[in-house]
Amino acid sequence: MTNISAYTGESVLLPCYCTDLHTTPKTFTWKKDNMTGMQWEEISSESGQYRDRVQLVNGHSPGNLSLLISHLTEEDTGDYLCDVKDSGHIFTRLTIKGCILVNSGTTIAAHTGRSVLLPCYCTDPHTKPKEFNWLKYNQSTSNWDRIPLETEQYRDRVQLVNGHSPGNLSLLISHLTEEDGGDYMCDAMKSGFIYIRLTVEGNLSFTDAVAEPLQSLPFVPFALVTVIILHIIVAVVYHTKRNKGNSTDASVAESPQSLPFVPFALVTVIFLHIILAVVYHTKRNKECT
Repeated sequence: MTNISAYTGESVLLPCYCTDLHTTPKTFTWKKDNMTGMQWEEISSESGQYRDRVQLVNGHSPGNLSLLISHLTEEDTGDYLCDVKDSGHIFTRLTIKGCILVNSGTTIAAHTGRSVLLPCYCTDPHTKPKEFNWLKYNQSTSNWDRIPLETEQYRDRVQLVNGHSPGNLSLLISHLTEEDGGDYMCDAMKSGFIYIRLTVEGNLSFTDAVAEPLQSLPFVPFALVTVIILHIIVAVVYHTKRNKGNSTDASVAESPQSLPFVPFALVTVIFLHIILAVVYHTKRNKECT
């Protein structure tokens, strides 16, 4: 028995040859085990599971009886028999690797006007489910509604982002509105499904926009870096003005020389500490409410 593995959506060739490729068998058939007590069912391209998906590929060799199956599905997995009357038969076991979704779900936060990617992946990027849909939960009807990409609500705002990976089923939503918030489902039918909760908030205020990146900064090292930068700036200004001492604008040149260097930097650091403390606690109080 020959063992062959393939992925859903691909094509596969089940080999069957006469020892002499120029001979033509009197009659032969391809069959598949129907998994109900070793009963073999004849494969036909005219009906059933294999309609318009199978064809014989013999080229210019009458003795080549190989069978090509395209648009593979997980249901194509099984044992196949190439039966040549009065000449024998061969068995082929075909395994189709289908899509198994990664993760059970996640929560994503985004802001209005921006874009967000709702992730949905097969564990094997080469696999692709036979069929899948993106759904959104409708609270008014308590039902899951399919997201039609062509409707007014989503037109030109949503698209599937798979690149060159058939197993990437992710959905990109752009120009977000608060109405886009809610529960989403990536439903890959027999391959499973995952839930994603999307929360969409209004645009960041100035305080939030400043506080958000600053909260991640180490407070004391940030102040130290600020002092160093201020020293450099003041030193440059001081020497620049000193070099212009012979200019007509002497009053301006004398101004920075009169600045007490260390106290100026110290006051600036204290001022920055106060600003950062206010921003940090404002942001923290908002998160607690």
